[in-house]
Amino acid sequence: KYGPAGAIFLGKHYIKMGQTISLSNKVFLDVAKSHIVFVIGKRGSGKSYSLGVIAEGIHDLPDEIRKNLAVVMLDTMGIYWTMKYPNNKEKESLDEWELEGKGINVQIFTPIGYYDEYREKGIPTDFPFSIRTSEINAEEWCMIFNVAITEPIGILIERIINNLKEEKEDYDINDIAKAVSNDDRSEQSIKDAVENRFLVADKWGLFSREGTLIEDLVVPGQITVLDVSAYTTTAGAENLRSLVIGLVAQKLFVQRMVSRKSEEEAAISEEIHFFEEESEKKKEPIVWLIIDEAHDFLPNKGKTPATLPLITVLREGRQPGISL
Repeated sequence: KYGPAGAIFLGKHYIKMGQTISLSNKVFLDVAKSHIVFVIGKRGSGKSYSLGVIAEGIHDLPDEIRKNLAVVMLDTMGIYWTMKYPNNKEKESLDEWELEGKGINVQIFTPIGYYDEYREKGIPTDFPFSIRTSEINAEEWCMIFNVAITEPIGILIERIINNLKEEKEDYDINDIAKAVSNDDRSEQSIKDAVENRFLVADKWGLFSREGTLIEDLVVPGQITVLDVSAYTTTAGAENLRSLVIGLVAQKLFVQRMVSRKSEEEAAISEEIHFFEEESEKKKEPIVWLIIDEAHDFLPNKGKTPATLPLITVLREGRQPGISL
């Protein structure tokens, strides 16, 4: 009915007949609806590149369509900052495809502990990003520290976090460390082990009392790149990337569920009060959540802090309006 409107150009059909290789029909992807897309292939075959093509295609849509979409790219390898610049390296290939190399105004968020360092080194970044400490539950802290919640260290972490959640709406890592130090039910060696883990976590530069709002990441018509590549090789921080991904996915799902209910209530109200003046309605955009190296966060054995939120989005996210 609408032709290619709301669709992006992915590439061309690849045909091989004997020794002859040719490119045939153009391949498009409808991005105006919610989808779950899994890009697979051998190492170096272009999986991450294809995710960038999807994001760039959304950016190139007409304004009246693009304003209804938002892209959040969870960059686990630190590669998507290059989207800010024209692809001069592949100019010859672009010319063959009748495409123009151009930079895109992507908004790059960097963990708050690395933001100033990146700026000083000239590494592209636009805004600092942090996780609100009080949003992390005891089980997630135990996964971050690679300890079982049933062992003495895990038991103390669970007791401290649960108590803080009852006492305070907001708290930071210093509050956690102080509560651990004041605990009178655990041995000093256990308290020292827990306190030391949280003091190390404070140096990771990811947690703060306030945290970054999801509204700052999800902006209609904008591509947001959340660069968590700093934690790829950070000692003791193997689960931090999955924690960020899990919390972002969870926040997106909750936000869309709330928005969906508001939209349905507005639709019902409009039918009941059809003589009232129509008011300005704010509609949340469909969010394209692009996760590079997603298989790292959905292991076939065990789980990571991202496992349950991603499974929730995979099972139910399409209804609220999240594309993955």
